[in-house]
Amino acid sequence: MRKPYLKLCVSGMASCALYILLYVYEREIMTAFTRTDGWYPLLPVIAALAFSFVHGAFASYFWDVLGITARRERG
Repeated sequence: MRKPYLKLCVSGMASCALYILLYVYEREIMTAFTRTDGWYPLLPVIAALAFSFVHGAFASYFWDVLGITARRERG
């Protein structure tokens, strides 16, 4: 079985890019996330889901590359 090095690199760069964008646009993001009108209250939820999905994919590929997997049940 081949290890997912390319997927690890792509998801790692995507995760890194999200954190860089969060840092660079911190002021704009905080302004948008603290608004209470319209659809703005959903922005933190959407951002949390995006960060969770991208970082979760990176973490999964990271452990796969290291060869660490969940124990399988016998039976």
